[in-house]
Amino acid sequence: MKVKELALTGVALLLPAGAAASTITVLGAGPAATACYKAADSDGVPRTEDLATCDQALMQPDLRYSHQIATLVNRGIVRFRLNQFDGAKADFDAVLARQPGQPDALINKAIVSLASGGEIESAVSMLDRGLAGSPQRPWVGYYGRAVAHELAGRDAQAYRDYKKAAELKPGWRVARTAMARFSRS
Repeated sequence: MKVKELALTGVALLLPAGAAASTITVLGAGPAATACYKAADSDGVPRTEDLATCDQALMQPDLRYSHQIATLVNRGIVRFRLNQFDGAKADFDAVLARQPGQPDALINKAIVSLASGGEIESAVSMLDRGLAGSPQRPWVGYYGRAVAHELAGRDAQAYRDYKKAAELKPGWRVARTAMARFSRS
């Protein structure tokens, strides 16, 4: 029962803020792609209209390849935050089919996997690979890996990763709140 409660706590901490997702910046890619990025990066709860905006961006014939990749990641984040886990995984898989080591897609896919009850060690492996690839927001990867370690009962490793996330993004309340659950002796 403790693992299930912890899983729900971890997922709740991953969901509330857009900063808890590893978006890819696409500013200057056109209004729809930029709006999709902003929806994924927002602290607010995304709306189904945001998903439609992401879809619209991906249908633009002049959207550069790098912006297609970024918009797929961002749409996956919007889907994740709308609890559309299968759709989010499909977006991250589409990115990984084109760019197998894309760090932000690996990190986000691992987070979706954890949130949907996926295999912890598989998620840790994806997070490790994502972190090794220089993601745009590494604190998200460390935070996700901390949640995975905590779910697996590896409290010392979890604390180290929460701490690293907090160091990489000073003032990030999500990581500080998670760290407060641990006692240091």
